[in-house]
Amino acid sequence: MPSKLYHYTDRALVSSLPDDLKKQMYNQYLITHDDIKISFCGLVINSSGAHVFLPRNSNIPKLDSRESYQIASFLMKAIRRYSEDRTSKLYALDGGIDCIGSHRLNLISTLLEDFCNNGLYSRRLSEKVLNTGKPDWKRTISNQTPFPGKGGPVYLDVYGTRRRYFSDSEVSRIHASIIKQIDKSFGWIVTGSNLSVSQDIQNIPLPKGNITEQLRVLHSELISVFSERDIRLLQLLSEYLECNHGREISDSVIGLKHFHGMWEHMLDKTLSWNFPVNRLLSVPTYQFNDGTLKPAASKAQRTDTVLRYPNSNKFAVVDAKYYGAQGLNSAPGWPDLVKQFFYAKALKVYCPESKVSNAFVFPGSGPLKSVHMQNRTTKNLEDDDYPPIKCLYLDPIKLINHYVKGKKLEEFSRDILFND
Repeated sequence: MPSKLYHYTDRALVSSLPDDLKKQMYNQYLITHDDIKISFCGLVINSSGAHVFLPRNSNIPKLDSRESYQIASFLMKAIRRYSEDRTSKLYALDGGIDCIGSHRLNLISTLLEDFCNNGLYSRRLSEKVLNTGKPDWKRTISNQTPFPGKGGPVYLDVYGTRRRYFSDSEVSRIHASIIKQIDKSFGWIVTGSNLSVSQDIQNIPLPKGNITEQLRVLHSELISVFSERDIRLLQLLSEYLECNHGREISDSVIGLKHFHGMWEHMLDKTLSWNFPVNRLLSVPTYQFNDGTLKPAASKAQRTDTVLRYPNSNKFAVVDAKYYGAQGLNSAPGWPDLVKQFFYAKALKVYCPESKVSNAFVFPGSGPLKSVHMQNRTTKNLEDDDYPPIKCLYLDPIKLINHYVKGKKLEEFSRDILFND
């Protein structure tokens, strides 16, 4: 039976956690004794079940509902994709990734997906048969006497070969044992439900020997196989045993202590009409005492996300803010505002006829509508000098869903550009 799922949110009170979970998170440095709120998004597994921490301001689904498994599955798939995106060449210069257990997540997911698509490991044997299977004409001609016929020689008996697949091997038992282990705690990541993927292999006997002996069996088998899938599977099984040697599967952590980077990345990937403006903006240039000018491209302006509506001069500068944004105490501060005002000005320099919108995007829902600068004396809004910044909210689960599926938030993107 798959793990029971419990849901929480990032930035929830530490005091709201069950004692066993709280102790585990202390021991694994996810929280400290001084923390009032949690700072973690992802998965913590212990003996009581799977504890899923959704992004802040997410709606928590009903316990054991179909939706609870689907939401948890999408979150883990999103974390897996994010870890792959951030470790690709494209992001190699952008500070890497701070995802805990990303390699473990990818290994477990790949093994489960392979099993769902291809089934249990089986040996492929070729046996010689008579008058069935694939004809072996060379052997037939060498060993049988032909009889004359209208269309040529006729052979009364034809030798052939037939391939048979056997799943009753030590490697198959190792494969079944591993799948049963990870299905119990992680199967829902692939299926998005509480249905077991290993139900049909529950009666397969356990493999012999300890992990060292099982690794020896896998390495020996690897020498004798040639298909790409078999080679890859045997390597994954070996890697799993090596990674989990002396480690309890029911004591796992996968996720991020700081989710703001993933929030920004997902929004950048899912908004429509993303415009790569950074390479077009001015760069700071330093003049030296000898009169030479040296540009500092590495210190150039870098906006978070800029949208440009097709065939128009309509732009929007978007800053994905993983803030609570439920009032003044959790709203963006002056440095955030200055950056937005300045990037709007930079776009005007690049394209003088441009019409630029500014927007913050927060998770969940909240009361903020827009940010303005106000004259202290007259109380008038100075929108002509400081373009207003729209405050928009986006359901984290909706964003995660679109990110995993590779879909665009076109309607939301249109709201950013046009709904002033």
